[in-house]
Amino acid sequence: MARLFKAGYASKYFDKLPDGQFQAKAVLRNMITFQRLNLIEHNWLLHKQFDAIFCRNVMIYFDRETQFGVLKRFVPLLKPEGLLFVGHSENFYFASEYFHLRGKTVYERVHKS
Repeated sequence: MARLFKAGYASKYFDKLPDGQFQAKAVLRNMITFQRLNLIEHNWLLHKQFDAIFCRNVMIYFDRETQFGVLKRFVPLLKPEGLLFVGHSENFYFASEYFHLRGKTVYERVHKS
């Protein structure tokens, strides 16, 4: 985060606190929604698309079939340029029809033609 802050990208949306950590500015906090979701339940009450989904260090506890099912359900929830952020121990190469790796822990939704 410090690298982004120095580059000027983060300074638009984040303030550096006296302890060295960063806090999102109010304009950004007002755009963010946090919600709990049981990934293995079948009735997700989500009816809009998101720019990003953060699902870090959760799916490592699921078998591959369950992981694939959850990833498949994430696809319609992400906007076309949407990103899925996962943990360092998570790898979803088996779901390449839905997501491709964009960075170490960032997947981008695959665009169907």
